[in-house]
Amino acid sequence: MNRATKILSLVLILALALTCTAAFAEEERAAEYLSEYYNIPAFEETVSLEAFNDALSALGQEPVAAETLSVEEAVVAAVKLAGMEALALTYINDDAPDKAANVLADEGVEVDEAYAPYVACALELDLIDDDELAADALSGKTAAELLYRAAEIAGMGRHYIGRVSDDDILTTLKSTLDSFIIFDEEQLTNLGTEIVLRGATTGYNLKYSGYDARFLEEYTLKYGHSDITHALQLIALLDSEGYDAYIQIEPKVSVYEYMIEWGEPGEPTPTYAVKQVTEDRYLCYAVEYDMLLEFETIEEKESFHALIETYAKKYDDSFDADGNLVEKLLSGSWWQPLYSSTTEMQNEEFGLLYDNVIYDATGSYSIHPFSLPDAAQAIADVVAEVAPELSVSLVEIHVNPAFYRYITGTDHQ
Repeated sequence: MNRATKILSLVLILALALTCTAAFAEEERAAEYLSEYYNIPAFEETVSLEAFNDALSALGQEPVAAETLSVEEAVVAAVKLAGMEALALTYINDDAPDKAANVLADEGVEVDEAYAPYVACALELDLIDDDELAADALSGKTAAELLYRAAEIAGMGRHYIGRVSDDDILTTLKSTLDSFIIFDEEQLTNLGTEIVLRGATTGYNLKYSGYDARFLEEYTLKYGHSDITHALQLIALLDSEGYDAYIQIEPKVSVYEYMIEWGEPGEPTPTYAVKQVTEDRYLCYAVEYDMLLEFETIEEKESFHALIETYAKKYDDSFDADGNLVEKLLSGSWWQPLYSSTTEMQNEEFGLLYDNVIYDATGSYSIHPFSLPDAAQAIADVVAEVAPELSVSLVEIHVNPAFYRYITGTDHQ
C-alpha cells in the first residue's frame, strides 16, 4: 500500500470516528476530573452529607456544618471553595440591598434569606442552574459539577486558554504565543548542560509549572512545535474538521547542541540565543511551545494522528525533483512532528519513550530530556553525580510513529 492510499485510509477512519463521536458535555467529565486529581470517589445518586464533606476536605475546604445536606448548603460551600464568598456578600450590600433578590427573581428561584446572596452569586457564576436548585436533594451529578466548577474558578481545575470552537480562539492563541520569552532556572540549566555535554541526551526542554494544563490524561495529546503560524493554522484546521478540544499552551525553552559549522548564530533575541558553554561547544536556547489538547472523546484523540499525517507531515514525495514542496501542508510542517500521550494509544505504531522529568527544589521548574527506555539510566547517572539532591521521575510517553522512527534512527521521515 503506497503512502497516498495509506493517508486516504486514515482520512476515512478519521471521518468515521468523528461521525460516531458523541457530543461532548463538560459536566460529564466533572466526576472523572475530581477522581483523577483529588481522589474523590464517584458520588451516589443522592449525595450524603458525609460524602460531600469528604470531597470538600479533599479540596481543602471546611465541611458543611449543617445536620443534613441541602442543595443550598452545597452551594454555599461551593461559593466559598471558589473564593467568591466576599463577592457573594456584596449582593446584600447596604447600598444595593436588593441585588440578590433581583437575581433570584429573574431566575425564578426562591430560597431562604440566609442563602440568598450565595445562591444569587452562584447562578451568575454559572456554578449551578435553576433546575438543579429546584431539586429536592443534591444529586451526584450536580455535586460533581458544582464542586468542579468551583475548583476551576479557584485555579484548582484545568488551566486552558480556550476551546477550539471559541470565536476568539485564534486571537487568544496568537496573543498567548507572542508573550513568551526565554526563561531560566540556574540549577536546572547547569544540570541540563552537563547531561548534554556528557552525551546522555542531545537536548532537553525547560518548563515552568505555572502553565501546566492539568487536563484529563486519557483524552489528552501534547503537540510540540516552535512556529506560531503553524499553531494558528492547526487550531483552525481542527475547527474545520469538527473537533472541539480544550487548549492550553505551555511554553518551553528547547535546549540543544549547536554546531558552529552551521554558521554564525547571530545576535540573541528574547526568544533565541546561542551560548558557548565550553571552549568548543555551544548550546542553543529557543522558545517553543507544547500545545495540550484535551479532546471530546478517545476516538478524536486517536484520529488526530491521521489529521497530522494528511495535513502537517512532510515525506520525501512531498517534494518535486528540484526540492520544491508540492504537497499542500500547513505552514511550518515538520518531517518529524512530535505529539505524545501519557496513556497508551490504541494505534500500535506509537512508540514508548521516557520523559526523564527533573524538578528544581521548589517544584516550580523542570527539565525534560527524552530517552529510549534503555537510555534513561545514563541521564540518572549524571543527575546522581552532578545534583544528587535532585531526582529523576520517569514518565512513560507514547509518541507518534514519525518521531519514534527519528529517535530510533530507523527513518528520517
